[in-house]
This record gives sequence, C-alpha cells and structure tokens, in this order.
Amino acid sequence: MRAEGYAAPLTLRQRLANYLVIGAALLAIGYGFIYRDNILSATFPFVNREAGITARYPARWLLEEGGARFVLRAQDPAALPFKTTIQLQLIPIGDGARPADILDLLDIDRAARLPAYRSLSRSPANLPGGQRGQQMIYAYAYIDPNPFLQAEPITVRALDLVILRTGQAVVITYEAKADVFEAYKHYFDAFLRSLTF
Repeated sequence: MRAEGYAAPLTLRQRLANYLVIGAALLAIGYGFIYRDNILSATFPFVNREAGITARYPARWLLEEGGARFVLRAQDPAALPFKTTIQLQLIPIGDGARPADILDLLDIDRAARLPAYRSLSRSPANLPGGQRGQQMIYAYAYIDPNPFLQAEPITVRALDLVILRTGQAVVITYEAKADVFEAYKHYFDAFLRSLTF
C-alpha cells in the first residue's frame, strides 16, 4: 500500500521525454537569438556610380540620397527623439589641402549653426582598407524644431572622419544621442568596413 503524497519514480521513457522537451526549448531559444542578430545586423547596398562610392547601411534605417549637403544619409527611425545618423558628403578641395583644414572648415560652420557646439578631440584615423585620415569628435545640443513640443534639449555626440582623394574630401559623419553613442557605434564601424571609393 502506497503512502499518500508518494510519487512513483519516473520511467526511462518519461525522463527521456523531459530531456527532449528541455533540449528542444534550448534549441528554440538559441535559434531565436541567432535570428534576432541576423535581422539586427542586416544591411542594404548603396551604390553611387557618379561619385564612385559603394557601401552597406543598416537595413532598418531610412536612406536619403543626393541632398544639397550630402551624398547619402541613413537614419534610424526607431531612435527617438533624435535619429541616429550616418552621413557621407564630398567637399571639393584644392591642391595642398589637409584633413585638418577640412575639419577647421566644418568646425567654423557648425559653431555658427548648432547650439552649444563644442569640438572635443581630434586624432589620426585609419579606414579598414588602409586609407588614412583624421577624425574629430564633437557635441552639440539638439532642440526639437516643433514649437508644440516643449522638450528639453538633447545632447548629441558626433564624429567626423575626413579622408582625402583626388580633388575631394570625403567626410563621413556619425551622430547619436550622447547616452547611446558608444552602443550604436558598431553600425558606423560596419559602414566604414563596407565603404569603398
């Protein structure tokens, strides 16, 4: 006679079924992480034959081409209220121009346009393809242009990378809210790895 509350030991078949269920659950979770990473790291190609530029930008981002101030601009629509941005522009240059000269021009332009603009640092930089340039990190305050939204200004941190080619300076810019600048920088690094010009 069995005592009340006594459970019979599991049979071999029941134990095997439990292990199979746990294994299937772990496989499903692993597949979910892999699938999520593939979606987050997916990219679309960008090709501008006229400028001789090819690159890959994040698939979920919005692409704008051929503006008055840039060749391409990709923005993350999910990053609100300030959209994380990768931008590439070409600036005509003369003989003897240096990357530092281009950064000086950008510095002067932005100081006049952007509220609370501050240049933070400059340093030499190398692209994955071996090209050399110079980078500048800066910050400014973003104020939403909508007068009905009485929001506080947002601190934006940004990076300019300047590389010279024949008759042009290639300026690649990355902008994000200061608190997510480092977390989102892998998008910019992947863009640089794919960039050819």
